[in-house]
Amino acid sequence: MEIDTSLDGAIAIIRLTGRLTVSDKPGGLKQAATSAIAGGARVVLLDLSRVPYIDSTRLGELIAAHISVARQGGRLALVGTTARIAELLTLAGLEGIFETHASVDAARAALGA
Repeated sequence: MEIDTSLDGAIAIIRLTGRLTVSDKPGGLKQAATSAIAGGARVVLLDLSRVPYIDSTRLGELIAAHISVARQGGRLALVGTTARIAELLTLAGLEGIFETHASVDAARAALGA
């Protein structure tokens, strides 16, 4: 998994690339999200458009990132979720937990940014 973060005003875009599995560095995703909030972002967009697979361990980290951002007064949304990831969120009962958008541009439009 690769993590690339960019900050655009109050919006942080965290682009993930590759499979998110137990073999990845633990805590990297959550750390990137909390660092973005600490750096001044109010909204964190997790771009999953280049992520073909998420295992249960990284799904847990996605939830932890969401909770951590919310506790710091921020908002986390998923963008570019593939059909497979959307199905995983549904199977896990998480489809109503995460705000999702088709793309970064769609998220910006929905957020008025």
